Amino acid sequence: MTILNKAADMVVLSVLWCLCSLPILTLGASSAALYHTAVKVIRQNRGYAFATFRDSFKGSLRQTFPFTVLLVLVYVLFGATCYVCWQNPDSIIAGIYVFFSVFSILVCLAAQIHGFALSGRFRLNRRELFTLIVRLTFRHPFKNFLLICIFVFAVELAIYYPPLLFIIPAGSFWLSSFIQEPLFKKYINYEEDNDISAV
Repeated sequence: MTILNKAADMVVLSVLWCLCSLPILTLGASSAALYHTAVKVIRQNRGYAFATFRDSFKGSLRQTFPFTVLLVLVYVLFGATCYVCWQNPDSIIAGIYVFFSVFSILVCLAAQIHGFALSGRFRLNRRELFTLIVRLTFRHPFKNFLLICIFVFAVELAIYYPPLLFIIPAGSFWLSSFIQEPLFKKYINYEEDNDISAV
């Protein structure tokens, strides 16, 4: 019964995440809410999936909106650079631009994964959030590599097997939390049952 309840919560959360992410600019708030709910409800058995997601989404929307807009612009910029330079495979300069663009996209992806999780999990001001994102993005390359692998694998599964969208989002955030939560504890002082942080 416990396993079935967890699976049902994952389905509910995945559907909520998909619906709330449809306007691309709310992707940050929905991802922050999904991470927070995956940790609080699925891992810690506290609260209810729908209510926790709803409250976290509302609380994260204002903070994550500018960050999401910035990420969308960065992805479009580097993605377009990659596409244009890829058309000139014989040019060394184009190859350098492609390498730089791909590297920048991976760095932004790691920052996105940590930024959305921190926004949903804790109450941080912009300076604290920016500082933590930079530290987590550049000080832990191996764990960031694992997080990006989880993200890419989840996206691949969702593309090739669309019905898995009913469980993949919550499942991938739940799995990522086992890597991210120990990292957060290195930089943030907080109690396990308290979502308010003291940096």
